[in-house]
Amino acid sequence: MKNRKWLVIVGGALIIGLFVFIGLQWRAPSLSAQTLTEEEAKKVATDKYHGDIIKTTKTNDEYQVDMKLKTGIYHIRIDAENGEVISITRESDAKTKEEPPLDETPQKETLKERLTEKEIKAQLSSQGHVDSIEYVEEKETSYYKAVVSSNNEKITLKLDPFTGTVIDSIQETASIITENEAIVIAEKHVNGIGDDADFFHPNGQTPYYIVDVELDDDREAEVQVDAYTRAVKSVIWEDNHDDDHE
Repeated sequence: MKNRKWLVIVGGALIIGLFVFIGLQWRAPSLSAQTLTEEEAKKVATDKYHGDIIKTTKTNDEYQVDMKLKTGIYHIRIDAENGEVISITRESDAKTKEEPPLDETPQKETLKERLTEKEIKAQLSSQGHVDSIEYVEEKETSYYKAVVSSNNEKITLKLDPFTGTVIDSIQETASIITENEAIVIAEKHVNGIGDDADFFHPNGQTPYYIVDVELDDDREAEVQVDAYTRAVKSVIWEDNHDDDHE
């Protein structure tokens, strides 16, 4: 009898334990289905994507988190019950005018250096004789103005002061200088007094003057002056000094 009583007690305890276990199993889903708090939803987003939270809202059974990452602004949907990410979409690109990408450093603009008159002259030397160069600075722009003579033509050029690129050009036929002008040029070149000048214009060649100039030391020189460019082409001394070619 005692054994049967003991078996009844043990069997009853087992049945009660079984009902308790089953009850706990039925209650488990409801316990796990607790809704996430807003702070927990934010933590899910930051732990997964490592960005800065901009805004968090809750709609029905999900949280909607706007987050700023290196590549842009993203909209993240999180299940409010299990914390799973439902979707993530990019709302805007990080490359905006107001703010550069976090992984890029703005480059400093390289300042250009203006070319010198000597550099501009060297650049134009192949086009003819450079008569003049001047730097012109206006209110909204600046440029070099150069006058180049070649054969019987005179070209006025406007050039970029930083690159030397020709911006504009005006070409006109050069006029032949007068005999008196040639004499003045020759006098200044050898520091003497002009005596006479002869004009020459060979076929297919640039016209020129030959000017006789007397110096204070009784020397005489024949100075060849280009009739178009006004340039001194050569100097020949009467006392057999070496020719001076310009």
